[in-house]
Amino acid sequence: MPFFMWKCPTCGRSFKNANQYHTCILIRKEDLFLKRPPELKKLCDRVLALVGSFGPYREETVRPDVIFLKTKSTFMAIKVKKDHLDIEFFLDHVEDVPPVSKFLQTSKHRVAHIVPIDSTEDITPQLKKWMRYSFDLINQK
Repeated sequence: MPFFMWKCPTCGRSFKNANQYHTCILIRKEDLFLKRPPELKKLCDRVLALVGSFGPYREETVRPDVIFLKTKSTFMAIKVKKDHLDIEFFLDHVEDVPPVSKFLQTSKHRVAHIVPIDSTEDITPQLKKWMRYSFDLINQK
């Protein structure tokens, strides 16, 4: 288990920064899919299996719709929407190309990117490469 600077005394979640703003309300991942098409759960499981091939990580599921994937800190998030998943990952540069629907500079060396997916065909070699890059970027230090 990696070393973390701060662990929330209320919920036990670990963070890189002391007193980091967060929600203490964790939920079961399965609860995100209760009122969603069953295909979304299968698609999410496919993404998680791919991420599992990168190395060990942990999941934290919070309201209303997010599964955070973490090692030293969050390297990816899966947002469960009504009819699709938003895959959010971090790069150290901007990729303003399809299928990226949004990007946001979150720090000096981190740019969050969002790619919506609604089928396994959307899990392209390029998306896999970006997800792996995000995993490696967070774990490089």
